Amino acid sequence: MSRRFKSYIGNNFEMKEKGKATFQSYIDFPDQEEDDKESNEEVEKNASAFFDNLHEPRKLQGESKVAEADKVLMFAPFSDRKQGVIGHLFVTNFKISFVPADKSSYPDGDNSQVVMRSKLLENTDIPLTFVDTIYQVSSGARRRRLVPGSSVSTTTKYLEIYCKDFQVHVFGFRFAPQDQNKQITDAIAHFSYPTNDSLLFAREFGYSSQFEDGDQPDPQFLQKDDWEKELERLQCQGMWRVADANIGFEMSIGLPEFFVTPINILNADLAKACAQFADKRLPTWCYTYVNGASLVRMSHVLPESDFKILEEKMLNAVKQSSGNEKDLLICDLGRMCPSLQDVKSSVDKLKAIVLTDSAKDFYSSDARWLSSLEATHWLQHVAACLNTANHVVNQMTRDSQTVVLKETGCDLSCVISCLAQLQLDPEFRTIAGFQSLVQREWVVMGHPFQLRLGLIWAPDISEAEQAPVFLLFLDCVWQLLQQFPSSFAFSETYLTVLWDTANLGLFDTFLFNNCRHRKKFLSENKLSMVTLPSAWDWKFQLSDEQILLFNNPLYRLRTSYDLDYVVDSAKTALHSSGDARRENSYSFLLGKPRSSTEIFGLQEVVLKPEVTAGLIKFWSQCFLRWIIPAQIVGGGNPSQYVQQCILTEEVVCLEHKLSSLTLQLQNQLMQPPLQQRQREGEDRNNTDMTIRLTRPSSGLMFGATGYRSSSMQLSAVYITSSFPFTLAVSHHTQHTLICGPLSQYLKDTAIDHNYMQDEND
Repeated sequence: MSRRFKSYIGNNFEMKEKGKATFQSYIDFPDQEEDDKESNEEVEKNASAFFDNLHEPRKLQGESKVAEADKVLMFAPFSDRKQGVIGHLFVTNFKISFVPADKSSYPDGDNSQVVMRSKLLENTDIPLTFVDTIYQVSSGARRRRLVPGSSVSTTTKYLEIYCKDFQVHVFGFRFAPQDQNKQITDAIAHFSYPTNDSLLFAREFGYSSQFEDGDQPDPQFLQKDDWEKELERLQCQGMWRVADANIGFEMSIGLPEFFVTPINILNADLAKACAQFADKRLPTWCYTYVNGASLVRMSHVLPESDFKILEEKMLNAVKQSSGNEKDLLICDLGRMCPSLQDVKSSVDKLKAIVLTDSAKDFYSSDARWLSSLEATHWLQHVAACLNTANHVVNQMTRDSQTVVLKETGCDLSCVISCLAQLQLDPEFRTIAGFQSLVQREWVVMGHPFQLRLGLIWAPDISEAEQAPVFLLFLDCVWQLLQQFPSSFAFSETYLTVLWDTANLGLFDTFLFNNCRHRKKFLSENKLSMVTLPSAWDWKFQLSDEQILLFNNPLYRLRTSYDLDYVVDSAKTALHSSGDARRENSYSFLLGKPRSSTEIFGLQEVVLKPEVTAGLIKFWSQCFLRWIIPAQIVGGGNPSQYVQQCILTEEVVCLEHKLSSLTLQLQNQLMQPPLQQRQREGEDRNNTDMTIRLTRPSSGLMFGATGYRSSSMQLSAVYITSSFPFTLAVSHHTQHTLICGPLSQYLKDTAIDHNYMQDEND
């Protein structure tokens, strides 16, 4: 019998008493008898294969490795740094990437079977643009924040990385070589805070990748035609026109080359007046309601300007384009909405209570949660924006009054303008419509995404300028979704992923401060153009299954099917069969049953949310998705979402069967009785073939006929209140650190469905 020795230098570790680590991966050593067959070098190679078999991270085009460290510990969150995975930590010009040391960390021992977080990232990747703050913990538990430009002189024991997606990553360097320890820490601190956009990975990626113009989803509102089509859709092209006075950005660097102004204002008037407005932001059109009332945005006139009469001339032209004699409503957003400093301060306080990976810290602060949340003033700022949008909508719909949003810059006017249009126009509540709205009002009109999202660092940038106004807007939209859950085609997961996408720093949609900045970045090198993908091309970064999670089943149920027809058809079938209907048995108690239109309410053309304190909620999926102790295992919004998908799928199947039965009945009535009897067997088969319809897809993740088996397998392992981002704590093994809950669900459940199968299956 051969003697076997197990070397405990594995990837999965559990910290025991006095901080000792026990490793659980095995490498076999050969017997003494086999020494003559194998050189000492080979034995040594086998013994250290765990560390020598380095795995490289998956890299995108243009991505290159800049630093690495071996034998790094990636701690499981809320494990008090006693559980996790050992492996290799890499820093590239795009991300911080942790690669487990051997294949036993992966499900079934095969990393090729792991479904990635996205097509661009694995579950253990941290994009450098996600990094918010970095703390170095050295010996003696000395904790130091690594600010941009700082150097590392001490050995790192732990590295804590706090991210803009509200996740905390902790790495341990107890077993890492000393030279790699300092190198990797320096690299993370340096590459996480680029000082200009030429140092962003987007430039290298753009040089290495080529995207055709056809790859960009429409409309982009970079061309005149896109604006004209929007004016035609709203039937206001007779009062407003698309101005081309800013070609080459000669008039204003903040405005796009094409924008909409009153029809009776000439380009010469625009060029003369622009210098009198802050940031040269003239009054520009946003939207026109069916009654002719319009929404306009502009900046303040410069206080030292001697030509304030030009402002009056511009506003008079706006009034004439409104089609009525009512005075304009001027909304000074500086007084009605939070300032940039307010937003920044509020977010910082919010991070202080949600950014943690310590169970002890979480539970100690839990008793003060409500008071701490109130002290952030975040929900108050959300309510203030919704209240301002309500005021704008009321004036436009009730009084047919044109509203002008006045703000120095391009921040809160984006928020209020988009909220008002979401409330006024159902088109913008679809995914395509919402994306075109963000593209037009935020991206093209010049919201400084690069500055506000902190994608670059510079010593002359104040903290207030790095206020995430876009997050405030997404939270406001989430509030609308909670109050009107069947009025939006997208889900809360879509909004959360959109926030993460904005911070990725890889898409030209959210990378720049304005259109001029975008054009300069993409064409600075005349010999090699930079081309970047659009954030709206979701298939570039997400799988088809992940994109399905964006769809709202309640919206699909409400807008795609005539529920009254389905219910009436079922009632008719019951009446014909002689079966009693439940509504007849309980008519005295229930009264006359209401139609689906009454049950759902009318399809609101205008949404008017309530902004009282009791109805403004905390967006837990976005802010608390990584906080394992705060997860509701088997519950929360995701569990409702699953059941809504299943209900919608049942309606799809029922409607399909009713349509098939109706066609079958019509086909039978059209055949002569004698001929039908003579060719009964053949005709039955032919009839089945002629009435077979393709069952429509519900377009939902948890759908199709196989939902019954899938639903039975949806245990707490997969569905928590943080799905599809994190798993339940009871299942947080080394495997779940490598693959997320959606990966695990796709691996363990079969959701494929053949829509060509017979409807009776």
